Amino acid sequence: MSDASVRRMSDASIRGMSDAASPHRLPDPVMILGLPVHPLTLVQAVAHLRAATGRAPVTVVSLNGALLMRALRDPPVREAVAGAGLVIPDGIGVLLAARILGAPVQNRLAGVDLAEALCAAAAGVGGTVFLLGAAPGVAEAAGARLQERFPGLVVAGTAHGFFTPEEEPALLERIRGAAPEIVLVALGAPRQELWLHTHRNRLGAAVLMGVGGTLDVLAGRARRAPRWVQTAGLEWLYRAVRQPWRWSVIKTIPPLFLIALRERLRPRRPSRSAPGTAPPQEK
Repeated sequence: MSDASVRRMSDASIRGMSDAASPHRLPDPVMILGLPVHPLTLVQAVAHLRAATGRAPVTVVSLNGALLMRALRDPPVREAVAGAGLVIPDGIGVLLAARILGAPVQNRLAGVDLAEALCAAAAGVGGTVFLLGAAPGVAEAAGARLQERFPGLVVAGTAHGFFTPEEEPALLERIRGAAPEIVLVALGAPRQELWLHTHRNRLGAAVLMGVGGTLDVLAGRARRAPRWVQTAGLEWLYRAVRQPWRWSVIKTIPPLFLIALRERLRPRRPSRSAPGTAPPQEK
């Protein structure tokens, strides 16, 4: 996504904050295999997260098929996803499951697009971000490029993702002391979701987002698919071809397809909760 496009979307989201009656309130999430998904546009998501500044922290989960499958079999991961304040549909597996189940989730919202737009919107008001994760040097490079692209953005601090349990308390204090509005965490799924779920109230930030490989993209060390590939919904295939290790992620799509199909065909009991009922989430 071009910098101009990101700025236009972030500007629109900031204008939308003044137009909406209650921009900090989300519509009820759509339930996909028992997990909440918010089918928002990029502009809506940024407006919601910008309005969250000064409120309780909002954790953002970018849900793809691999993370969804992991959540179905791993209760701590399921709790972390279900308890997030915003869950965006980031992956063909989630869209496929939604289509099978008849859930109204039509479009993907890529985590990297949301992270970029969030930084662009923050730059417009002198906002601050802390970048955590990836290999040594990546967060620093990502921060430098973000400041070049979005003048006004303040990078309050950076740290790589190879910290030990003994180093974690000092890292938490460092992040809190930097007082960022936004913390982007690139520890890989589901580690980043579990880490944020555990420490969300200790970081002192308004928005906490797990971003996976996004810092590598922002640092210029990894390339996204061409825009036409993204529009066609084939970015997952592009990434798998360029990064063969991602085939382990692609392999989760067939079993997810079968699970969603089985759920769709299962007879419904009248006493069951109505579709769309969501578990408790962050307030």
